[in-house]
Amino acid sequence: MAGRIPRNFIDDLLNRVDIVEVIDSRVPLKKKGREYWACCPFHGEKSPSFSVSSGKQFYHCFGCQKSGNAVGFLMDYDHMEFVEAIESLAQSLGLDVPYEQGSAPAKPAVGLEAMYQVMEQSSQSFEAQLKQTPAAIDYLKNRGISGQTAKTFAIGYAPPGWNNLSGDEKLLVDTGMLVKKEDGKQYDRFRHRLMFPIRDRRGRTIAFGGRVINPEDNPKYLNSPESPLFHKSDEIYGLYEMKKAVTNIDRIYITEGYMDVVALAEHGVATSVATLGTAINNRQIESLFRVCKNLVFCFDGDAAGKKAAWRSLEQCLASLKEGRLARFLFLPEGQDPDSFINEFGQEAFNQQVVSASTLTEYLFETLLAECNIGTLEGRAQFLDRLRPYFTQIPLQSLKDQILAEVEHRLGQKIDGRMLRLLGEDKPRQQARSRQPEQHWTPTRLAINLLLTKPSLALATGTHDELAESNIPGVDLLLKILDRIHDEPGITTQNLLDRFKDDDHEAHLYKLAAMEPPIENDESLDLMFADCLQSLQKQYIDHRQKLLITKLQSGEALSESEKLEHKKLFTNQI
Repeated sequence: MAGRIPRNFIDDLLNRVDIVEVIDSRVPLKKKGREYWACCPFHGEKSPSFSVSSGKQFYHCFGCQKSGNAVGFLMDYDHMEFVEAIESLAQSLGLDVPYEQGSAPAKPAVGLEAMYQVMEQSSQSFEAQLKQTPAAIDYLKNRGISGQTAKTFAIGYAPPGWNNLSGDEKLLVDTGMLVKKEDGKQYDRFRHRLMFPIRDRRGRTIAFGGRVINPEDNPKYLNSPESPLFHKSDEIYGLYEMKKAVTNIDRIYITEGYMDVVALAEHGVATSVATLGTAINNRQIESLFRVCKNLVFCFDGDAAGKKAAWRSLEQCLASLKEGRLARFLFLPEGQDPDSFINEFGQEAFNQQVVSASTLTEYLFETLLAECNIGTLEGRAQFLDRLRPYFTQIPLQSLKDQILAEVEHRLGQKIDGRMLRLLGEDKPRQQARSRQPEQHWTPTRLAINLLLTKPSLALATGTHDELAESNIPGVDLLLKILDRIHDEPGITTQNLLDRFKDDDHEAHLYKLAAMEPPIENDESLDLMFADCLQSLQKQYIDHRQKLLITKLQSGEALSESEKLEHKKLFTNQI
């Protein structure tokens, strides 16, 4: 059983990964001054308040106060578990995650872990059944699928019969592998079908898609129902296999079926995925854009294909950020990616891709086909039809190009009235980063400087005497000094990570995000020394007042207090 991930590996990982690259691949960032900025992905806003520090390797939103390191971002944005986030970052660097081996015996799996095990056991059972079923093997061969491709996608076979699956019946029902009738009896959901495991980002089987072998059987495709492991609108078939097979993904093909993905992979197109029997949504498109900025939607050329393509276009608009490109490929009527590439081959498929329309080309082609812009009424109809799509696009440079194309198509200059018709009724102002006014105290500034350059602490002591000063925030400053002295050479991101789940964690990130009033890096040392000197003076003043108050009340000072009193007044402490 895998144990804990060693602390030193996590530290090294955080030191090697670049948080700017991690976040920019998901949320496009713009550099302003020393930091990178964007509108916060965790709450709605119009002015950027989401800051990413390259030097300190953390993010912080001045609006919603969300903050963290690269691991935390993957957990918050991609909804990963901690281990999954560590594994994802390690994989991006080509590292294997080490696990400490525990001496305790393995405990029985419970909850979701037990469900994952049941699904994996089912997958292995289906694969074993395929090897023993010549009819299923012949079917795959006739469809042009080799044994190696079947193995890559873990394709299996569910035999005829009602009770072939074995295992914990409750778990099998909970995962959708068994159907429970009203009378309490249970039977296998999948029977006499090719089985396609649906795997999550970590390669765990979370559901299945079953395809009939006998063309007279119905339905043609049958998917697992929603379960604690499987949420259809969040998953994409083939994404795990694609990322495992291809390191540098320059284009992703989005298809409508499992066999499309498998057939394309068989012919060397290893970067295709498929939706799970439903129209693709914006969350799925965003997750694909985070993997690759070039998406090609592949559809049949019939009416149903065009309808599906238009729904995909509508879901794409809000994701058209800098550097992203969506294209739409319509195959000849009666063809899908599976049948086309089997009949004509990869080269012919690639030629089809070259001729694919960009999203804006497809948008204009469709709207212009519906509107007769040779008439005044047709022009008004065209602008009305364009408006709801135009206003969803976040990238201003693309919107400017669309406006230029509108001028070209209509043969007239766009004025303020036309802009209002298209929803551009307010003049655009350059968004400014929103950072609150900063109020510095010696303690805040000292903490900020230590988070900027932890090695500053090594030139001074631990200053334990300040604990008696009652200066606000000094207890946190002393914790940080102690931590740095315990771990000389600790980096900013590792230092912040030491306070994970601490009561001070949020406050530390807030302080770290503030920009200290320094002219250059060389002035950090002097400024830190000034902070400590100011705190030392506050401590001396505090102790002097306490001792004087004690004397004035008629109390006698102890020997140690007398010595302290003398040192304080001669500034020798």
